[in-house]
Amino acid sequence: MSLFFKKSKSRLSQKEPRLSVSRKYDLRPGRSYIVQESPPHMSFDAFVNIVSTNAGAGKGKTAGLAVTRQHPELIKEKYGLEETPVYWLATRTGDKVISPTNLGILAHMLVKFAEDTDDGIIILDGIEYLVSNNDFTKVLRMVDQVNDHISQSGCRLILPVDSRAFDQKELALLMRNMDKLA
Repeated sequence: MSLFFKKSKSRLSQKEPRLSVSRKYDLRPGRSYIVQESPPHMSFDAFVNIVSTNAGAGKGKTAGLAVTRQHPELIKEKYGLEETPVYWLATRTGDKVISPTNLGILAHMLVKFAEDTDDGIIILDGIEYLVSNNDFTKVLRMVDQVNDHISQSGCRLILPVDSRAFDQKELALLMRNMDKLA
């Protein structure tokens, strides 16, 4: 192993180095999970645990993709993510930044990851920010579209939600096709 690493182009399906911890969350492929919490500690704990451990039974590592309202460098440092791509929902421009008003690009990226990855996990942190920049119905349509592709793939989706940001009807619509992770 070399002390110097060649910087490679970022890909959506890079995998984290294996840690010597066991998998403590049993999130089934093809399922989407909603987590009612603020801040999203359990959601990121589940995400990091799954990308950092072997799936078992001879299966390899799980590829991850994180989309968050929090700055990517803070997420990488806080959770020890080295290889997993982390995209930032922000109004700035730059590499690995997605505008909250561009739901089409966000949906395309998430769907492409789900279609191209045999065993993957996505965390979409910042649904409240997306709703504050778009109509709730448009965001719900985007989440449902991604959820449809997740259900036909080997991927999983974790959607942390601060229930205080939604009325009961909106929360019920978000939860209707997802499993609850508690």
